[in-house]
Amino acid sequence: MSVPIVLVTGPVGVGKTSVAFELLDVLEEHDVPHAFFDVDGLTYFHPKPVDDPFGERFALDALGTLFPKLARQGIARLILARVLWRRDSLARYQQAIPGAEITVVRLLAPLAVIEERLRGREIGAGLEWHLARAAELDAHWRASPVEDFGVETAGRSVREIAEEILTTVAWI
Repeated sequence: MSVPIVLVTGPVGVGKTSVAFELLDVLEEHDVPHAFFDVDGLTYFHPKPVDDPFGERFALDALGTLFPKLARQGIARLILARVLWRRDSLARYQQAIPGAEITVVRLLAPLAVIEERLRGREIGAGLEWHLARAAELDAHWRASPVEDFGVETAGRSVREIAEEILTTVAWI
């Protein structure tokens, strides 16, 4: 069975979760069966294993457990939001969800826009880490792209972004 998946990635603060929720709304309006997982939400635990510092293995194991239950409910498409550091990590997603056909969409925005977004949402000790991580990810992906296609987010509504993504992957 083929499982079409859109994996929304990009640096912290670029809008992965907001765009993913809008993808949900658009698909629901078109009556397209789907499910969404903010994969980060499956990694919020401490301590993490030394060999899995970002909780990726646990999150993918959880997805592998959950997807068959969704498939029995007629869900054939998945939206995932997650930082994808390297393209070869997709093999782990495909192992967790047999038949996964993953399209990676990287959300793009100038670092100044991301910084402004982060300053508006992050408070406390996490702000500096998020700012540094956004710059690190942006530089990394410029040198080692992971996406099948990119979508600019600055100055655009989440509706416009979601419709562009869903049209490009031919889900609507």
